[in-house]
Amino acid sequence: MAGRIPQHFIDQLLNRIDIVDLIDGYVPLKKAGANYKACCPFHGEKTPSFTVSPSKQFYHCFGCGVNGTAISFLMDYDHMEFREAIEKLASSAGMEIPEESQGFTPKKTVSQGIDLYQLMNEVNEFYQTQLRQHTSKQEAIDYLQKRGLSGDIAKRFGMGFAPEGWDNLMSSLGATAPAQKALLDTGMLTQNEKKRTYDRFRHRIMFPIHDHRGRVVGFGGRVLAKSDQPGNPKYLNSPETPIFHKGSELYGLYGARGGIKEADGVLVVEGYMDVVALAQEGINNAVATLGTATTPMHLQRLFRHTPNITFSFDGDRAGRDAGWKALETCLPTLQDGFQVSFLFLPDGEDPDTMVKQVGKEGFEKLIKDATPLPDFLIDTLTQQADINRLDGRAKLSKLAKPLIEKMPNGVLKKLVLERLSVVTQVSAHDLLGIKPPVQNSAEQNSASNWSNTTGSRGNFQGGRYGKKKQVQQAPREAYITPVRRAVSLILQYPQHHAEFAVLGAITDEQVRGIGMVHELRVACENNSDMSTATLLERYRDRSFATTLAKLANHEHNNLDSLEDDDAVALIRASVAKIIEDYNAAEVAKAMQELDVLTKRSVVTQLNEQELARKEALAAYIRASYQQTNEPQ
Repeated sequence: MAGRIPQHFIDQLLNRIDIVDLIDGYVPLKKAGANYKACCPFHGEKTPSFTVSPSKQFYHCFGCGVNGTAISFLMDYDHMEFREAIEKLASSAGMEIPEESQGFTPKKTVSQGIDLYQLMNEVNEFYQTQLRQHTSKQEAIDYLQKRGLSGDIAKRFGMGFAPEGWDNLMSSLGATAPAQKALLDTGMLTQNEKKRTYDRFRHRIMFPIHDHRGRVVGFGGRVLAKSDQPGNPKYLNSPETPIFHKGSELYGLYGARGGIKEADGVLVVEGYMDVVALAQEGINNAVATLGTATTPMHLQRLFRHTPNITFSFDGDRAGRDAGWKALETCLPTLQDGFQVSFLFLPDGEDPDTMVKQVGKEGFEKLIKDATPLPDFLIDTLTQQADINRLDGRAKLSKLAKPLIEKMPNGVLKKLVLERLSVVTQVSAHDLLGIKPPVQNSAEQNSASNWSNTTGSRGNFQGGRYGKKKQVQQAPREAYITPVRRAVSLILQYPQHHAEFAVLGAITDEQVRGIGMVHELRVACENNSDMSTATLLERYRDRSFATTLAKLANHEHNNLDSLEDDDAVALIRASVAKIIEDYNAAEVAKAMQELDVLTKRSVVTQLNEQELARKEALAAYIRASYQQTNEPQ
């Protein structure tokens, strides 16, 4: 029997999955301010009221009230059990589910008190400083200038320099044992079989790799010319680490978002230098895979930004093989409206050299004239079979069937089938090996009867069973208490959890509900990468989970999200209100007790202890009154 999935693993999984990418794979999302919107997949509507927040990693429908995390979405949309949803997300992220009973030690974004993201920023600054100040910097500068790159473009991409030597980085940032351990965890240091620790990147031009939030998570290093020798790879990438996963990151994507939007398309190339060289010529919508083949996670990220993807490969056999692998990965994602094309450059050319030859306009024309995926698919298949022979057309049908079956149902799939049907002279149904539909009355009645019984199974939407929701107008929101507002704010802005520490001396007995604020704050303190989603998942099975979800979506000041400074100001005001109410309640209790003692003193003489208590209460009330009425 499977053991319990550790909470740390769920946190790590949700931090690796982007809920916008996930939901966009099911329901096309459109940017709407800081969030994304769509028509709700859980109830029928014409005006989009389904909102997905990338900052909270949380979705909410203002029409039917459904909300939740990436895990919740799979459970509600695909009718999965909790563990099934975890397994699907883990598989897409390339993670293996551990069990607590197996003694799992979770990977964290903090190593011995050192935040790995902050450390990578410091490493990035170190390499950039070396490019400006190191005694051998001219060698690196000469190389960049030889490649036609300006200082401005190098600065824009944050390029740096790792000098020759075994311990430049380690000496600068790894002075302590915890710092060395953190640098090892991020892959910036490495060890040989004799446990000798040294810099991983040496004598290389450095390219920082940013994740979808703009954080530096890894590096690519291009060796300088005189170090080219067998066993020393031209390009070296960071290894897999707790914060860097090659299968989900793309070089240059974070910086190319504006260029992708402007061009209404993205160009996927194979190397760091290709991305930078294209940007040097004014082509700002290029990204690169990190030494790996294109993955489904890559495609999810790209299709979130644009429906148009063009892959660029060398025109030789290896390039066409790489293009075919990319095609096979794309097929399951090809929803109607998506367009994928393939640009095969002449032998010996890459985007870096080609754009220098033909210029920006010439290269953009090459992109425009790239081969559409359906044409590449059919042309490649027809080259493997002689369609002038009957057995050749049969071979083509056999080759095509498993590829077509990967495509989602839609107009594009029908058009590709029709094209293949013309080429092979075989009907579309025979190509897929299925019987054509029989439209007789008996089958129509059977279908009608089946649809009339689906109410107990949920309503069928988008090719899947959607969880049936009762649509109702959201009621006007009631007054939110100061404590509930604090809970809402810490759920929405966990990065500011320290602002709530001043409430630590107040107990749940003194202020009802304050214990939840303390609990959430401590959870944030123990996990520097906490998000709204990871916080909510900790309370999935608790009776108040629904209340927390509503508070996580509460609009403060009638805004679905606040600027950082505004959020801090509102948090401080909320904290001050809780303290004010707490003090007022304590004074009221003191006045009530003092009133009781005063009335007793009229009837009977108070003992020494009671007199002291009466004086203390009076002093406390006077002090509170003076403090309240002091000019601000």
